Amino acid sequence: MDIRTVDANAVSYNGWKISNCRHPQNMTELNRVLGFLFQLKPNLEAVIADARLGTRSPHGYAVFFKTSTSIRRVVAKFQSMVDVTPVIVTPERAKVIGTRTPQPRFQCLGEGDDPIIKLCTRNPRSLPLFIVHPGTERISICPNFFRVKQYSLPRKSCPTLGADGRFRPGDGSLMSNAFAYAVHALVLLYGREFHVTTPADTVDSIYDMQYAVDLNARQSLLNQESYAFYAGGRVPKVFPFFLWEGNVDG
Repeated sequence: MDIRTVDANAVSYNGWKISNCRHPQNMTELNRVLGFLFQLKPNLEAVIADARLGTRSPHGYAVFFKTSTSIRRVVAKFQSMVDVTPVIVTPERAKVIGTRTPQPRFQCLGEGDDPIIKLCTRNPRSLPLFIVHPGTERISICPNFFRVKQYSLPRKSCPTLGADGRFRPGDGSLMSNAFAYAVHALVLLYGREFHVTTPADTVDSIYDMQYAVDLNARQSLLNQESYAFYAGGRVPKVFPFFLWEGNVDG
């Protein structure tokens, strides 16, 4: 495990930076985030292996991306997450942090973060687990992340596509695991082509699976929900709770 201390408030794990989760008296939040990131890479690799099958995929590639001609671009998007590719930030953000290409950073919320917490809870129908800060390397972890179960639904609960082109049962089922939410956030973080302008834009249509299904092939590549729903139906295993006592460095 390559866990390194960055400073009093942050650690680095396999290229990801995690800040404001390291409380001296309570390591629960940090352990939960580390446990999640521990399984993020193998699950992303499973998604990539499935995406390489294109329309022969048994996990919904054809439903969300329509054609095998999109394989290269879809795989590249997920590969950037596996590689923990540095993020290209705005010139203004670069002046603050001293680099135009920092590593992505997950950050817990605390005192002084009330505006972000309000974004986390503003829509009772769609409570996001993450808030992306456009133009930066930062992803805020909403309080609900620490409550939601981080695994996919049982297969019998997965939605099916009917002859009428509609999904049953309901749009939200593929977004019932933290992995899908993380993909949604990371696609936005790495996807400058999505033209996100405010944090609020990252949570508006996260449950609208039918909208994602109805897009054409070109539109699907520019829709973060397409990647999230596809990944949410592919995640195969439970995320473990990884315990770190804070005494491992290197």
